[in-house]
Amino acid sequence: MNKIYLLLLSLLPYTMVGQYTDIINSNLPGNSQSAYAVGPRVLQMEGGLWYEHNRHKVTQTEMHYAGINYAVRYGFFRERLEAMLNGTLAYDKTLAHNTTTTHFGFVNNTIGAKYLLFKPKFLDEEPNIYSWKANNALRWRNMIPSVAIYVGANFLPNQRYYYERMDVISPKVAAIFQMEPMPRIVLVGNLIADRFIKKEQTEYSYLLTLTHNLRNGWFSIFAEQQGIYGNNYSDQITRLGAAYIANADLQLNADLGVGWNDTPQRYMILVGASYRIDKHNGFIKKKLKEKIKTTKISRKKKPKKKKKKDEPIDFD
Repeated sequence: MNKIYLLLLSLLPYTMVGQYTDIINSNLPGNSQSAYAVGPRVLQMEGGLWYEHNRHKVTQTEMHYAGINYAVRYGFFRERLEAMLNGTLAYDKTLAHNTTTTHFGFVNNTIGAKYLLFKPKFLDEEPNIYSWKANNALRWRNMIPSVAIYVGANFLPNQRYYYERMDVISPKVAAIFQMEPMPRIVLVGNLIADRFIKKEQTEYSYLLTLTHNLRNGWFSIFAEQQGIYGNNYSDQITRLGAAYIANADLQLNADLGVGWNDTPQRYMILVGASYRIDKHNGFIKKKLKEKIKTTKISRKKKPKKKKKKDEPIDFD
């Protein structure tokens, strides 16, 4: 029966199978979002333990952070759509002017949705089994990116971690681009506008993430550059890391990061994991049932022919 479903699945329109992957596809490591959703009826959890050390040159303060980053993603309704809840829980220790203060709580939380607007059709083409060069060479058409949009809202920010007093709820939007210029290489770009209702709270940022999947298929390495531009804080942050696919539904990852600025100077490390509960096949089977319905043919019974009685023979 499963083989029949897979065969029928290949006959469905492109939009039906444009997102889901057989192996987990996580936003980790790094801070950028991929253009693709996890797929309907897939619940995916991503997060990790992190540590960060800050030293501010001007205020002469030093901060140590430790905490948990979390993200919960769920695909629903369509292959191209997912909802997401993410945030940070932190413990910090601040040293300033011979005094020490500590605090524990959420830094910020964000809820939103992502939708894939465009995906090049050539990404779904079968590889050329007769030409290694055709499959591995750089092709200019591969620079055409998939494009997605994210719309969300920040809520309940912890004022301790911001220079300005933040609104209880504020908007966040992002344009997401993803391309595969060469086999096993993925380039992701994010352009983000955050808390842009009030000028003093507005922050713009970009993320550029390059991931290379190694030949064994289970390991990948990445490099990421993040730029942050705000009225009170601006910085450039570089991250390097790696990920390991433990099985189809579990990924492990680690990364290191350093900020270029000295107000404050930032050093960070994260060790994390991503896990998914995959019920996508149930969604596919439901769609197949909707598309392939048996039609009952109504057959009208033919009226019975009346037998003709034998007529008497007239000999006259």
